[in-house]
Amino acid sequence: MKKALTLCLALVVVFACGEAREKELHVLNWSDYFAPDTITNFEKEFDCRVTIDYIESTETLRLKLAKPPSGYDVVFPSDEVVQVLISGGQLDPLDRTKIANFGNLDPRFRGLPFDPENRYTVPYMWGTTGLAMNVSKVDPVPDSWAVLWDPKYEGRVTLLDDSRDAMAAAMFVNGDDPHAPTAESIARARDKLATCRPRAWISSVKDMLVSGDAWICQAFNGDAMQAGEAEERAGDIAFVIPKEGGFTWFDNMAIAKGAPHPDLAHAFIDYLLRPEVSAAISNEVCYANPNLAARPLIDKAQIEDPTIYPDEETMGRCRVLVEPPEALKPLLIKAWAEVKAR
Repeated sequence: MKKALTLCLALVVVFACGEAREKELHVLNWSDYFAPDTITNFEKEFDCRVTIDYIESTETLRLKLAKPPSGYDVVFPSDEVVQVLISGGQLDPLDRTKIANFGNLDPRFRGLPFDPENRYTVPYMWGTTGLAMNVSKVDPVPDSWAVLWDPKYEGRVTLLDDSRDAMAAAMFVNGDDPHAPTAESIARARDKLATCRPRAWISSVKDMLVSGDAWICQAFNGDAMQAGEAEERAGDIAFVIPKEGGFTWFDNMAIAKGAPHPDLAHAFIDYLLRPEVSAAISNEVCYANPNLAARPLIDKAQIEDPTIYPDEETMGRCRVLVEPPEALKPLLIKAWAEVKAR
């Protein structure tokens, strides 16, 4: 009996040590959103393994986090879904004492409307949503969302696979305000989208722009930048904020409710806020960075590129899309389902 007990204790010790060596952080993020060495350097420094699952739409993220605990530690929700996740109890509050590098953030990007006290989220990257296009195929360069409905480009356009963004583009074309939707404007946007024949509903359009499968895309500015840098395109990808207006978006770092490794999750967020780590990510993905301490380390060409860091006039035409009033959410969900079912 004593011998068996000793063996059991030995096994417990071995298992505990093995568990310590095999710490695993579970991350849910958008694709192509780290520098090549971001994860490997973290794994080495913190003696752990990082497993990443990728999302291609906000709806996918919602589904994966719908029933806590989801098994994820650090997640990267976009601004439009943060309030839903908070109210739904799908995020854990942050312990800011474990995020020493929070102070590196530009004060302009703290306390954003969707999380005014940064109780649950830390901004990761930001950018704008507009039109990306292959200028060798699209001439002249359009200045309106209406080009997505131009018959000569039918089958060569894409819209974001997200109800708020896609419906907002249609609202702009209809002359409605996507920042103040109504039951009537939602119905009109649904009907307008029904007349569009996109090649795809897709949130990451870089590959389609590079391959030439798509000529005009509702897109995030970073995807347009990455596509334009591809050898196949020779710089023929342009990005514009349409005259009707565009959107400013923020992707954020957060900790999923019931995260299995909360301490390691906080360490990962703090690590991503280091100036050299944050700058390396921006240099790779071409998105604007809210980390003020990282700014001197970001490529000068990016800092001076208005596609990444728009001028004040362009920024004046961009606003953050927020969640619609509760009474309108079922209408938006139903309208989007009808659009996607066609």
